[in-house]
Amino acid sequence: MPLGASLYPPPPHHFHAAKMAYARYEADPAAVASMLPPGVIADTDRPICELWVCDYPSTTFGPYLEAYIHVRVKLDGVDYWYQPLIFTNREPAMAAGREIWGYAKKLATMDWREEAEQIIFTIERPFGKRLVTFTMTRDRLASLDEVDLLPILSLRYLPPSSLGGKPAAAELVRLDMEGALHTTPLLGDVLWTGRPSLSFDSPSDVDPWHLFKPVRMLGGFAQTVNFSLPLGTVVKDYLTES
Repeated sequence: MPLGASLYPPPPHHFHAAKMAYARYEADPAAVASMLPPGVIADTDRPICELWVCDYPSTTFGPYLEAYIHVRVKLDGVDYWYQPLIFTNREPAMAAGREIWGYAKKLATMDWREEAEQIIFTIERPFGKRLVTFTMTRDRLASLDEVDLLPILSLRYLPPSSLGGKPAAAELVRLDMEGALHTTPLLGDVLWTGRPSLSFDSPSDVDPWHLFKPVRMLGGFAQTVNFSLPLGTVVKDYLTES
């Protein structure tokens, strides 16, 4: 990080009372494969994806919104959620994600609101170009054995600083999140399942979220959680293997 230009403190970064919802679905194999780095493969013939939408009211970076896509993958026989795309609306969160873990964060215009019985989350980039609309009901309380709790995998790539030089970094980073669901005295864990709807409203070659559009929906979940993001672990260094 440039001296005198700090945007965030060192990890771990903490999140309190985070509202998060996601749709789980199957996607097109060829489209998903085009967004995976070397050595990372989908763990099923028809890739399992999740699109997450998040409202973070209290964090190390301040309050902000975020949305991202996960693909269930394998690397060297280990299962992960690989994260190819992610949007945020707060600069410190964008910088920390890109610099520490290699998350492909960009700034975007997003909105989380709840109307009638549904969560609705929209993504625009640039403002006025709707990329994604997510909606979901909360139908019943769910249990943790209904979700896939896997470490997160991301590609941290830093380009060369001089003409003809090698990249400063080209590595796959594993992140093991530390957290727990909110609980209530009567209902227990705040984890719901319901009916998600997901539309990729317009394609964009600049932000290719449309490559991950669903071909079959598998369900959805919503949760309230406290969690922390520690430093990750490098599980593959492309530079040492080249």
